[in-house]
Amino acid sequence: MKKTLTTLLTLALVLALAVTLGGCKRKVTITTGEIVICTAGEIIEDNTEEIEVPEDEVDQYGVTTKVITCDTHGAIGTLYDEAQMAIAAGDLTTARERLATVLATDPTYRKAKEQLDAIDAGQTPAVDAGDDSTGETTTPGDTGTEEPTGPVVSLVKYVPDVIDGYTAQGILADAASLSRIYIPGSGAADQLVIEVEQRVNADAANAQQAVIAGDYPEGATSKTIGGKTVVAGARGQFAAAVFVDGSLTIIVELHATGSSGADLIDAAFAVVESIAK
Repeated sequence: MKKTLTTLLTLALVLALAVTLGGCKRKVTITTGEIVICTAGEIIEDNTEEIEVPEDEVDQYGVTTKVITCDTHGAIGTLYDEAQMAIAAGDLTTARERLATVLATDPTYRKAKEQLDAIDAGQTPAVDAGDDSTGETTTPGDTGTEEPTGPVVSLVKYVPDVIDGYTAQGILADAASLSRIYIPGSGAADQLVIEVEQRVNADAANAQQAVIAGDYPEGATSKTIGGKTVVAGARGQFAAAVFVDGSLTIIVELHATGSSGADLIDAAFAVVESIAK
C-alpha cells in the first residue's frame, strides 16, 4: 500500500466546514466509531460514520482501533509456526507442506513465499523469528490478557488513537503499512497524516527516509528525538518529518491552512515526539 501522503491529504480531506447563517457555531464533518484490524493487516470491521459537530466539540469524538487475530489468520499462523519449527529441526519436507498450505490461503503471509522458494531451490531458509500471529486476540492495552501479535502490531503504536491536540480519524491498513488521518485542534493546520511502512530491512528504510526528505526541501532540518534521527522540511503548504525505527519508515505530514507549510515543521517534530517513544 504505497501512497503519496500529499495525495491522501488532498483526496481524503475531512475538514469539510459548513458555516450556517444567523451566527451559529461553525460545524465540522468528522469520522467517529471503531475500526477492527486483523494482525495480518486486513480491516475486519469498519464501524465508523461521518457526523457533523460544532468545531469546538471535535475532540469529543474520533476513531478507535481494535487489533485482533481473525480465525483465518489464527489458523494459518499456527501452520506458519509449525513450518518455522520444522525448518529449525531441519525437516524441510514438513516445512514445505506447511508453507504451501499457508500460501494457498494467503499468498502474502509474512515470509512464507520467500521460505518456500528457498526450499524449492534446494536451500534451507532462515527461521522467521518475528512475532507470530497466534494466541489470544485482544485489544492492545487491555490488562490481564495477552496482546495480539503479528505483522501489523509493530506498526499500530505509530498511529495511536490519541495524540494531544489531534482527533484520530480513519485508518488504512495492509500487512506492510498503516496510514491514519487526524484533525488538528489548531487553526495553523487542517489535517495530519501519519504513515508507517515496513521495508525489507533497515538499509531500505533509511534509503526511503532520504528519498522522502528530498521531497520536502524548504527549511530542511533535522533533530534527534527518542534516539532517532528525524529529518523534516516543507513543500508548499505541506510539512513533513520522517524517521526510521529498524526496518520501519514513519512519515508525519501536516497540511497548512496558510500558504506555507514551513511554519508547521516544529509541529511535525512535536508529533514525532509524541509517537517515537
